[in-house]
Amino acid sequence: MPKTLQYKSGSLIYAKSDEADKIYILQSGKISLVYEHIESGEDIKDPVQPGDFFGVKSALGHYPREENAIVLSDSTVAAFSVPEFEIMALSNTDIIMKMLKGLSGQMRQIHIKVSKLLDKEEIKPEEGLFAIGEKYMKLKRFAHAKYIFDRYLEYYPGSKKAAVASKNRQLAEISLEFSGTENIKEGSAVKAENYE
Repeated sequence: MPKTLQYKSGSLIYAKSDEADKIYILQSGKISLVYEHIESGEDIKDPVQPGDFFGVKSALGHYPREENAIVLSDSTVAAFSVPEFEIMALSNTDIIMKMLKGLSGQMRQIHIKVSKLLDKEEIKPEEGLFAIGEKYMKLKRFAHAKYIFDRYLEYYPGSKKAAVASKNRQLAEISLEFSGTENIKEGSAVKAENYE
């Protein structure tokens, strides 16, 4: 059964890079999900409305949190373990539809951003994929970087940047093994900038 939890204004439900083992539903109060814009580095604040789920993608995907969940006013949330949430979702199609609508909206926003980027300049898929991997390295999001460089090497094994992609992939893997999380402490591994 899910647990009902109370949070005071100004508290943190979870932080970026925390282990994602719970899915939440806001019952009352105000919560904001704060994450870093991948291009500008600015903080993006995404409000959670009562009845909304949050923490779903990272928990179901088994990767660390990508945002901070900050309590803006005293709030009550229901916290589900992943198995509890899966059982509930399978028995309630309304929940699945709500999640699909939310993901559909996120995909539309991603499509709009990608379209704007492509309108600015012609980017070859190979260069774009490599640039995304480099960006994740700079942000020290090594699980994402490893995944991107794996795809790059799979799709473009004979490219001019294959050797650098391979080094970046190895660095990301070593950093993940060393730290056990998305983020590593300053100076604990070779920085991505060394490969630029």
